[in-house]
Amino acid sequence: MTNYNDLVKDIHDYSVDIINRHIFLNNYPSAIDDGNPGVEHKMANTFIKNIRILDSINNDQIIIHMHSIGGNWNDGMAIFDAITNCKSRICIIVYGQAESMSSIILQAADCRIMMPNAYFMCHFGSSGLSGNYLDVQQIAAFEKRIVDRMLNIYAESCAGGKFFTEQIPKPSPGKIKAFLKRKFKDGDWYLDAEECVYYGFADGVFGSKNFKNIASI
Repeated sequence: MTNYNDLVKDIHDYSVDIINRHIFLNNYPSAIDDGNPGVEHKMANTFIKNIRILDSINNDQIIIHMHSIGGNWNDGMAIFDAITNCKSRICIIVYGQAESMSSIILQAADCRIMMPNAYFMCHFGSSGLSGNYLDVQQIAAFEKRIVDRMLNIYAESCAGGKFFTEQIPKPSPGKIKAFLKRKFKDGDWYLDAEECVYYGFADGVFGSKNFKNIASI
């Protein structure tokens, strides 16, 4: 018999519902309380433990409920790799926003769903270069590689988007990356839920055909 008090406590304390295979990707109670610090190491470490536990139990679908403003690249990629290396099918449902690092995490899922009032934002990201001249050069070179990795992730994920298949002849990854670079030069690129699907950054909007409810995903 299910003890719902224990279930609710586990969800609030650890952000995982083991019975129903749901993970809640947000800032955990252990995170430093400075409003919403976004993706950081405590979030990543807790998430990795949760998803490994569920993936080791069986390979039924795991649903991730994500509400994040983005955050640190390294911690975000730890989450990204944890998702892409799962045997289980992974679905991410976005609440509020998928911006910056969380927009990249979204691309790791097998199924990417936007809530109707959620938005998507992608950009080049910010840099905090400091140190002596040679150190800064090394950091800048490495950050260039990070940007290229980010563009590759977006290009691979949104190649099937209606915009790219209809507006760009033979949309190769190179053509998509060139388009994204031009967009990012204008600054942060904001898309509502429907636009996010149109460009291929998500698969559907919650409540629409094929995504009517949790059971239908």
